[in-house]
Amino acid sequence: MLKPGKIERLENGRAWVKMQKCANCGEGHCALSSTIIDDSGTDFYLIKAKNEISAPVGSEVLVEVKDTTALKIAFLIYILPIILVLGAYLLMKALTANRILVGVIPFVALVISLIILKRADKTIQPEYFITDYIQGDSCSECPFIRKKEDNNTMVKSEMLKGKGLEK
Repeated sequence: MLKPGKIERLENGRAWVKMQKCANCGEGHCALSSTIIDDSGTDFYLIKAKNEISAPVGSEVLVEVKDTTALKIAFLIYILPIILVLGAYLLMKALTANRILVGVIPFVALVISLIILKRADKTIQPEYFITDYIQGDSCSECPFIRKKEDNNTMVKSEMLKGKGLEK
């Protein structure tokens, strides 16, 4: 899995890379983020990546994480809680007619899944690699390139406005 980022600082052959959280990963939570549960409330997060291409600070780069790691994290976040809650509900429904137990036990299973996620967050440490530079328009979804284009458009618009040429 490749994601765009921008190098913020270098440290012992590794780089701290600023990356944008995925909009399609559960409201800003992404399998590439450095934590599973904790969300900082910003649109960006920092990761520490192995700088294989010796990119300097300020470079816009592509960061890679193994697909298997991303899939493990996605499974823990999305599938495990569903399996635990649904399994607990079906088991309690089959074992007892007590509606309170049938309702409470799945909630307990949900809490257990959150505990599992917190523990997994401390043990699963994805390995990130900087694999390439972002070249010009090669990254249509790159927030850094879009921001430059937006700024250039605003500057051109202001220049035209000053000359009375804007519609």
